[in-house]
Amino acid sequence: MIDNLRDFIRKIDNFTSLKPSEQIDFFGYFLTHIQNQKNFTPNQIKKIFDNLRLLSHTNIPKYLTDNSNKAKSKKKIIKFVKTKDGYHLLNSFETEIKTKIKEVEVPFISFSIDQTNLEWKPSDIPLINSKIKKNADFFTKLYFLLYHLENSLRKFLKIRLQSILGLDWEIKLSQTIDLSKAISIKNETDLSEMLQDRGNSILFYCMWDDYGKIIKQYPNIFSKNKDSDEVLAHLNSLAKIRNAIAHNTATIPQEYQDELTLFLKKYIKIMKNNNI
Repeated sequence: MIDNLRDFIRKIDNFTSLKPSEQIDFFGYFLTHIQNQKNFTPNQIKKIFDNLRLLSHTNIPKYLTDNSNKAKSKKKIIKFVKTKDGYHLLNSFETEIKTKIKEVEVPFISFSIDQTNLEWKPSDIPLINSKIKKNADFFTKLYFLLYHLENSLRKFLKIRLQSILGLDWEIKLSQTIDLSKAISIKNETDLSEMLQDRGNSILFYCMWDDYGKIIKQYPNIFSKNKDSDEVLAHLNSLAKIRNAIAHNTATIPQEYQDELTLFLKKYIKIMKNNNI
């Protein structure tokens, strides 16, 4: 969660300069909208302050209550709805918070490597011809796109699996699906100082076919069955594109390039259907 949290606060202007009470508002949004929790508790808010090493609000429970529908004084603006399980943001306040969160995106069309500041040039590398240079530019851009797509899918699966299976979702996942290859890679990484940690869950060690196994086992990951079918229909081609990049093939057939473009449009729509 800490990685998602850090990504989230980067989208908020001058976040560390905000009052702790204002930070609580954003943390509530993060827990319910980004982490897909139905409610959040004062203890969860306090834990976020601690994880980020920020000075916490002096009385989080009181702040939440005083600004909720259960407030004794009606002079306060209602921001939260209090339930037996905790709090969630009032719809109108959630909309207000959302407008203060900026989307930080690197435009794909302007992606480039600044060769002018390198101490060497690609032409300095022996035995490199114009075809290899052209392929390097093509595959770099393709990987840039695929990297975003795969990490997005991993984070979506984690959010939904945690919601469906609970906090011990990784244990339950390994009991119902054969992820032996991913587990083996993770164990090898944990034991070696030469291999860097890929991420904070088993999903960061999975391949595209593993994502297919997960989606088939838990089709309710998506709100609509047709969304699940759409993703599964394209996973084979995405795996071939990934392997082509990893294994330095001469090129990628045009139909696979077209399918990647088509799937990306579908994927963005599917994520919107699932309130992401």
